[in-house]
Amino acid sequence: MLARRSIIVVQALKQHCRKMSQVGELGSGAGKGGGGGGSIREAGGSFGKMEAAREEEFFYKQQKEQLKNLKSKSDETTKSTNAAAAQPAKQ
Repeated sequence: MLARRSIIVVQALKQHCRKMSQVGELGSGAGKGGGGGGSIREAGGSFGKMEAAREEEFFYKQQKEQLKNLKSKSDETTKSTNAAAAQPAKQ
């Protein structure tokens, strides 16, 4: 049951990330969300693209770490649940 819930959480994270993606080319200037994103990104050009690439890399690594932690917690819970089920009931 926990594994199924973990899969649902991962799918929701992926869907959320797709919704949060920027319309247009990254670093090409202010986005359509109303926020400027900072003076470097507003200016566009090579520095804006480089800043956008670093930002995307940061969030990619952060999401990868979160998914790894979620998987390890799920595996630990599954192992402990299976171990508890394997023990005979005490009377």
